[in-house]
Amino acid sequence: MERLDILRKMIEQRRLGFELSEVMTGSHHFIGQAGPQGEQPMSFQVSWGTRHLLSWLNPLGAGFMSNHLEGTISVGGLVDEAPCSGTLDLRYLQEGALRYTIDFKGADERPYRYLGEKVDIRPWNLHTSHTTCFGTITDLVSGQDISKSILYFKLGTLPAFLASFRLG
Repeated sequence: MERLDILRKMIEQRRLGFELSEVMTGSHHFIGQAGPQGEQPMSFQVSWGTRHLLSWLNPLGAGFMSNHLEGTISVGGLVDEAPCSGTLDLRYLQEGALRYTIDFKGADERPYRYLGEKVDIRPWNLHTSHTTCFGTITDLVSGQDISKSILYFKLGTLPAFLASFRLG
């Protein structure tokens, strides 16, 4: 009974939401002289979701299918397991894409932004389009792009991803 009361209260206060945990791994390379040459490892592990499900589901609202995220990011030659935060916008209907915007600080304490996209998402190509993310890291002080990346959601992590789903 207590859980039902909590759920009822959350709905009344419009605080019902969800959260998932996701891991993306792959590699990146620095552009020009921005860092060490060659392929470098890159990954992020984040939890994302919404605290306001009704706003999240409203196609006329600014928060439509937009999720907060936080976790850690590792970028070879730049930072190892730095705290990060940002958004994951599920733009299925508008663009057939997902967009990660992740802010973090490098080991040099400079602010950086990772912008990654899963693109051309269609029902018949989910196994590739929904698992491959093309990204760019920008130095927020200079405004210069410093890295390009390709990260992957490994299908072997799907059970853990699904099991991480939480209402709250």
